[in-house]
Amino acid sequence: MGNKITKKELEKALDTYANLVEMYPDNESYLKRYAKMLQTLGREATATITLQHLHDIIAKRSPKEAKEFAKQYPQIGRILLDDTAFEDHDKHAIAGKIIYELTNKLWLKLHQKTLKEGQAVCHAEDLSDTLTLIVEGNADAFAINTQGTRILVEHVSEMDILGEHTYFKPNTMDIDVFVSSETAKVVEIPRKKVLAMIAGNPHLEKMLKQRAIFRTHVHALARNDVFQTMPLKLTKYLARKLTVRHFKANTLIYDLKKPVHGIDIVIKGHVCYLAHNRNKEKVMLSPLPPLSIAGDTSLRGGETTSMAELAAKTDVSLAHIAFDDLLNVSVAYPPLKEKLMQHADQQKIKMMQEISKL
Repeated sequence: MGNKITKKELEKALDTYANLVEMYPDNESYLKRYAKMLQTLGREATATITLQHLHDIIAKRSPKEAKEFAKQYPQIGRILLDDTAFEDHDKHAIAGKIIYELTNKLWLKLHQKTLKEGQAVCHAEDLSDTLTLIVEGNADAFAINTQGTRILVEHVSEMDILGEHTYFKPNTMDIDVFVSSETAKVVEIPRKKVLAMIAGNPHLEKMLKQRAIFRTHVHALARNDVFQTMPLKLTKYLARKLTVRHFKANTLIYDLKKPVHGIDIVIKGHVCYLAHNRNKEKVMLSPLPPLSIAGDTSLRGGETTSMAELAAKTDVSLAHIAFDDLLNVSVAYPPLKEKLMQHADQQKIKMMQEISKL
């Protein structure tokens, strides 16, 4: 059995490979070995720069191999250079086409209405329990952000549907939708008719629920102050990557002793950072409402610790986005990293001001 390599020996070998890389900067074998030793010694920042350089060399020789390399090391952010990573297709959007195929064409023709560019398909205050099918044309959906400003959250194409949220839970719409093409033909599918379709096609209900969930994620990102200026293609990319976490009221979400792997956007409920007052009692700071960002936003691309403990003030749902996915998007859209850093700084200042008053 061979002897274990000591840290001192590894440091010496690292110096040797550092010299080799300096002499032969395009040698893939040297770069690969050098990066691996850097990672072993915990020098992630230098390792990432080395891996980025290695990826770019591989890309000149074999784009396919470079793509696989980027998947293996997502922290380098290069996977985004392949635009297919941000393809616009949403697999759940096929629900609209299925509904169209299941609906009698004569009934569709009799019940559809033609709208001109700029006319409203629906308003946010509209009460609804039906589905709206875009038969022809396109529309744009708008929501209101935290400053009360109308923002674009989605482009809706023909054979897509609107209102799946209110179909499952009758309520007012939460978006304004206006025709963006010269004309559009739309038709409202009554709840009773949709139920009949689902009875004969059980998978349709699942697809409508998936469509509703995906749109919730897209709209949460698009309405957030940090993410709302991103191209919608990148917003959809992050919406596909995020995971939703649920916590009961008074549950600890971030523990200072445990690593944080990404950031969280509050979808539902309120969370609070925790601090100690002058009596050394743990208290909750001001609650963060829906659409707020919680967690470390430094985009280091690895594990780090939170700036403070975070707890659920109420039952909450959080959209969790991994650091690696944020890093990927920030390569394609550089302003994102700056916005996240600004948000982190503002959050720290706000917390320090609150703590000083305890």
